[in-house]
Amino acid sequence: MLQLLGLLVASFLAALAGAVSPGPVFAVTVAESVRRGYRAGPLIVAGHFILEAIIVSILFLGLGSLLASEPAKIGIGYGGGAALVSMGIYLAWFSRNVHLQAERSVSHRFSSYGSIVSGFLTSCCNPYVPLWWVAIGVPIMYKSLEIAGVLGFALFLIGHGAADMGWFSSIAYCVDRGRRFMSDRFLRFLVVGSALFLVGLGIYFIGSSAST
Repeated sequence: MLQLLGLLVASFLAALAGAVSPGPVFAVTVAESVRRGYRAGPLIVAGHFILEAIIVSILFLGLGSLLASEPAKIGIGYGGGAALVSMGIYLAWFSRNVHLQAERSVSHRFSSYGSIVSGFLTSCCNPYVPLWWVAIGVPIMYKSLEIAGVLGFALFLIGHGAADMGWFSSIAYCVDRGRRFMSDRFLRFLVVGSALFLVGLGIYFIGSSAST
């Protein structure tokens, strides 16, 4: 029983260590929470989970070395970097229309899909996501399977998912609830700050790929 609990805690802490590191998913969570409220957090994580499901499937097919290969890292660096720069520019442009009392001009259903897509795309744009899985996720996942089989794998997924969902949902909730104490100017500053972070991160990824 203690061993199973250890698997759950280990997967939770490993995922939390990756989640709390500033990255594109964090930046877009802040920006989307300003636009769509606290519901954006879980929806962005849902998009992130879609990519992780793809990664886990690739790993089970024995293609883990593909994710860690130099061509894959360079391709993700260039493509992801360009996408992050584009998303950052869009967010900066959007910040001009941020108002505390503004009515949302899109349906709730479209907003939900938009947040899920944002979570998926920002995760795809981050070359450190597959590297985290190869370096940290895979050893923990395989150890969980070795110790407790399917149950161990399930505990690994639960712990990992709880960390991501808990962290980013908390960020979205804090941003949404903090809106009542914020001015339009501060909200614009928050969105522009997130946009600049995405642009800077994108340029860094492109520069890192160019230097390899």
